[in-house]
Amino acid sequence: MRATPSDDAPRPEAPPEGRHAASASDPATPATASTMGEGDLPTRPVPVGPAGTEPPRPPGPPASPAPTGPNRRLLLGAGAAAAALALIGVIFVATRGPDDGDSGATPTASASASAATTSGTKFGVFKQTSADEVAAYEQWLGTDVSYVVDFSARETWDNIADPQYLLDEWKDTPYRLVYAVAMLPTDGSGNLRSGANGEYSQYFQTLAQNLVAGGQEDAILRVGWEFNLSDWPWASKDSASWKSYYRNIVETMRAVPGANFEFDWNVNNGSNAYDAADYYPGDDVVDYVGVDAYDVSGKAYPYPDTCDSACYVKHQKRAWDESVYGGDRGLKYWSSFAQEHGKRLTLPEWGVWQRPDGIGGSDDPDYIQRMYDFITDPVNNVAYASYFEYDYSDGSGGQHSLENSFPNSAAKFKELFVPLYRGSTSS
Repeated sequence: MRATPSDDAPRPEAPPEGRHAASASDPATPATASTMGEGDLPTRPVPVGPAGTEPPRPPGPPASPAPTGPNRRLLLGAGAAAAALALIGVIFVATRGPDDGDSGATPTASASASAATTSGTKFGVFKQTSADEVAAYEQWLGTDVSYVVDFSARETWDNIADPQYLLDEWKDTPYRLVYAVAMLPTDGSGNLRSGANGEYSQYFQTLAQNLVAGGQEDAILRVGWEFNLSDWPWASKDSASWKSYYRNIVETMRAVPGANFEFDWNVNNGSNAYDAADYYPGDDVVDYVGVDAYDVSGKAYPYPDTCDSACYVKHQKRAWDESVYGGDRGLKYWSSFAQEHGKRLTLPEWGVWQRPDGIGGSDDPDYIQRMYDFITDPVNNVAYASYFEYDYSDGSGGQHSLENSFPNSAAKFKELFVPLYRGSTSS
C-alpha cells in the first residue's frame, strides 16, 4: 500500500518489516520483509487472516473458525494514544487559511456527492477478516458499506489456493469482496519466470474454483497488488515476466466455470522502486486501474518541530500537490492513465496515516476533503474506494483508524462520505 514519492529528502533507515508482509502463520505478527529499493519509503505489515490471533489455516478439513467480534478490535496502547492526541491538539487548533486554495496540482473544484452516486461509485472498508468488525464499523459510521477488502494468506501455495477461513467468514454476507491475491508465496517456492511459463496455473485454477464454490464468484481480484514496491516476492525488474505471469493468472481464473471475477491492476501511488507503467499487462486482462493512495510524503513530512498551525496547513497541501495527487506518479497521472486505457479508476486502499518515521500527515481532515473532491469528480471516474480502517497494535505500522485515532479526520469523513455510502448502498 505505500505512497512513496520520489525526492531527495533525507529518509530514516528503513525498518525490517514490510507493510504487507504479514506472516501467514500468525496474522497478528508481522513477518520480515526483503530489503527495499532505493525509491521506496518504509512500508508496513498488513494483517492477514481472521481478526485476533487465530492464524489462517492450510487446505484440508478446517477446524471451526475462531469466534470474532467487536471486542477483539485492535486498540492503540495508552502511550501511543496519548502521543497521538497531543499531536492532534497541536495540529488542529488551526483551520484552513485563506492562502490554502487548491491551486497548482490540486483540483480546482469540488464535485457534488450526486456525481459520485450517479456514476456508480461504491464504497468499502478494510477491517480484517471479520464480518463482526465490519458491522461494528457500520454502526460507528451510521450507514452500510458495499465492499470489503481482504488479503490472502501467502506463506505457501496451499495458503494461496485455498483460503477457506476467509471464504467461511464472508459467506452469505451482503458485501462484495475485494481480494488481494498473492502471485507468489513468501516461503520462496516460486519465481516470476516459472509463473510466466504456466507452472503455477493449477494453484490459481483451484483458487478460482474455491472462490466460486464459496459464493465469491464476482470478487474483484487485486492480483499481485502493489507490485511496484520492492518488498513483495512478486516485485521484480523483469517486467516482461511479470506481465506474462499476470496474464496467465487472469486467463486461468476466468476460464473456471461460474467465474465472473473482475481484475484490478493495482499500483502503489507515487514513485517507487519500479515504474508501474512499465508493467501494464494489456487492456484485455484488466478491468480496473487501482491505486493505493495514503497521506504520505517524503517531501512534505515530517512536520518541523517548530511547526505552527499555518505551517501544518502548508505541509499538508504540499503533500497533496507534490506527492499524493501531483508528482510523476500521483493520482492525477493515474487518473489520466486509466482514461487512456478506457478503464475506471479504483482506490482499494486509502487513508490518513500516522507513521513511526513521521512521513505521514496524521490527523489531516484536509486530506479527507481533497480525497472527497477527487473521488466525486466525474473526470476521475472512480468505481470504488475503500478506507483502510486499521491501527497496528504494536505501533510498527502506524495508525489509520478514524474511529480510534483521528477525531478531526473522522468528523470530516462522516460529514462528507456518509451521504456517499448511503447513496452507494441504495443504488
